[in-house]
Amino acid sequence: YAGSPLGCAAALAVIEVFETEKLLERGVTVGERITQRLQQLAKRNPLIGEVRGLGPMIAVEFFKAAKGREPAPELVKNLVAEAARRGLILLSCGTYGNVVRILVPLTASDAILDEALDLFEASLDAVTDKPQRVAA
Repeated sequence: YAGSPLGCAAALAVIEVFETEKLLERGVTVGERITQRLQQLAKRNPLIGEVRGLGPMIAVEFFKAAKGREPAPELVKNLVAEAARRGLILLSCGTYGNVVRILVPLTASDAILDEALDLFEASLDAVTDKPQRVAA
């Protein structure tokens, strides 16, 4: 607080890492990769009402019916539990508990992102009784 030399030095070090490792650009890339994949998933799973976000912080909102706007907190609860069983930690949020929040570390590799998205999709398929996608 109040211009602490230690706090200022830490802030400068963080800014330097962001610049040298191009973390802002990575955030945009990660966000686009995840959003694109989730939007493809939403096309085949009508219970996904909306995919939204900024950079790597993304929300997926679920509803009980394809064209309805009734929140689906039970679905999200089951999805979070199924994903955890498979080794993926998801956070539920939202006023009605029908949103899954995704916030990925900027240092996560593309391979890890793809693995996490595969687990998300398989978990969603399992709790909605949809056939699982065949891996390419």
